[in-house]
Amino acid sequence: MSTKVNYNFTVPSLLEKAGRSRKRDPECGRNNAHTDHIVELQLVVAALNTLRKDTYWSEGWLTRLVDFFNEGRNLQCLASGRNQLKGTAVGKLIRGERLSNEDRRWIISIRDRWNTIGEDLEGFKKFKRALDAILDRV
Repeated sequence: MSTKVNYNFTVPSLLEKAGRSRKRDPECGRNNAHTDHIVELQLVVAALNTLRKDTYWSEGWLTRLVDFFNEGRNLQCLASGRNQLKGTAVGKLIRGERLSNEDRRWIISIRDRWNTIGEDLEGFKKFKRALDAILDRV
């Protein structure tokens, strides 16, 4: 009997295995804001972790995936407090906790952005379905 083993990433381990670091926009720092991933990396991790560990195996797949979410089309400058509220909303969604109306607005804005950029991500069909399933909880 074989057991299903899923990916088991954290954001730091995802970035490390992809050979990448969090993208920083110097413009954000000059404006006392944070570089924000609109589709949060913690959502990328949550979606990947629902998939079998052998779902993707081609050389460089993880780097290609991380690079997609680390590009300018998925980055914005966001004030520190708002960035924290957004991250908290995403964490609550991933954990299946009750969302406030403000949390829902954050998730809807993320889902809208994903709907705009997601088709530009070539391949990764199972990952896309997993991310859609998480964002569709709202």
